[in-house]
Amino acid sequence: MLTTARILASLAILWMLFLLVYQLVRARGTGRRDYSARAGDTIRGMLYNFTWAMLPSHKETVRLHPFEFTVGVLMHIGIFIAIAKALILIIVPAFNIPISYVLVILLGISVFCAIWLLMRRIISLNLRFMSNPDDYVSIVLSLVFMLSAIAQESGFIDAGVFLIVSAIVFFYLPLGKLKHALFFFVARADYGARLGYRGTYPVRNGGSV
Repeated sequence: MLTTARILASLAILWMLFLLVYQLVRARGTGRRDYSARAGDTIRGMLYNFTWAMLPSHKETVRLHPFEFTVGVLMHIGIFIAIAKALILIIVPAFNIPISYVLVILLGISVFCAIWLLMRRIISLNLRFMSNPDDYVSIVLSLVFMLSAIAQESGFIDAGVFLIVSAIVFFYLPLGKLKHALFFFVARADYGARLGYRGTYPVRNGGSV
């Protein structure tokens, strides 16, 4: 079963990468010419946008909602752990380490954070009004993904079952909002470079954005 699951997960990754690259090319198009006069450095703008500009003191949404921001970060940590675990099992199927209680605890915290965010979306009238089916599918898939990682790490399911769940997640990823796993970084690099080109980034007076 493990061999079949590895093949399915690998095919799902290839599908995911193909669609993400295609969407990236379509989104980028031929690019838009910047008619402003160059006043800064694009690389410094990108670096600033991935470092200081992400600090709570520089982001109003984070300052106003520190708890939700922290919960979101903790949830994403668990998702990245599950992705790394799936990739390791695909590449090195014989890879085996004793049960990592630290890993299980981190994934457990991420699961509780995901459940909290899901319940918040269901209970909040404003969030429920703005939500579409993909919002719920994406978070439920993420939950199942992390739960299966915990189950596999704890010995309740074998690696093959976890990789089948991983294949489903990888297959769906480019079809919904989960694609932000790529486009978050692409978009942040793009507008960081643009603002760096115009001399807006890095912010020199310590102002917030």
